[in-house]
Amino acid sequence: MKCKFIGLIAVFALQTAFVFAQAAGTPGLSFISINNNTEFSVSAGTATTGAIVIPATHNNRPVTQINPGAFRGLGNITSVTIGSNVKTIGVNAFMDCTNLARVTIPNSVTYIDVSAFENTGLTSVTIPDSVDFLGMNVFRNCTRLTSVTIGNRVSTIPLNAFQNCRDLTSVTIGTGVTSIGSSAFQDCIRLARIVIPVQVTSIGSNAFNGCTSLVSVSINGTIPSSGFSRLNAFPGDLRAKYFIQDDRAGGRGTYTRPDGSSRVWTKR
Repeated sequence: MKCKFIGLIAVFALQTAFVFAQAAGTPGLSFISINNNTEFSVSAGTATTGAIVIPATHNNRPVTQINPGAFRGLGNITSVTIGSNVKTIGVNAFMDCTNLARVTIPNSVTYIDVSAFENTGLTSVTIPDSVDFLGMNVFRNCTRLTSVTIGNRVSTIPLNAFQNCRDLTSVTIGTGVTSIGSSAFQDCIRLARIVIPVQVTSIGSNAFNGCTSLVSVSINGTIPSSGFSRLNAFPGDLRAKYFIQDDRAGGRGTYTRPDGSSRVWTKR
């Protein structure tokens, strides 16, 4: 009985230590007072390896911003948990953190800036519904990334957003997206299927160029011909747009139209 009691105390102590660490954040982080000393921004400081926890508060004030370049190039970081008051993830914040495999983005974040996670080791990403802005190149060259969920407040998937994410196989595009930028998914060579929501009216040049495994594009709305760049949004075999009613368009792939019908083109 005594051993069991001691064991329970040990478990409680570990749980308490974990909760305290979550609240206090990783030791060594550097904080800068901002917004008339009402909030803090954060950078790596001496916290340069392992699992990083960015706290919700520091000295009883909210931590609302991850500074530009805050953790850039720290190849020994393996995971990041972002505190629940952070609103902005700055330019290049985690760029070149090549072993960063996991990030938890809370519902407080609204703005993820240019190249924030470019060339990281992330394997999956969920962008919460709170986010309404993604900067260009935001997940570019994340070659281990396999799945992405884009929240419903994002309106534009920007230029080069997921370019060269070579392991990407699963993409869920939120209902708020109205445009897909040039080269957004270029060279995602393992992406086989994509569903484009009804609200999308524009797909930029080369958006899916180099997606050599892409065989199925379901477009759940009516995209005007002007919505596709003349420079071709899709790779060679999918340059026949779904609204072209002509076998001579060539290309292999299944295109689902708004009425639910589909058409399969086979290259002649």
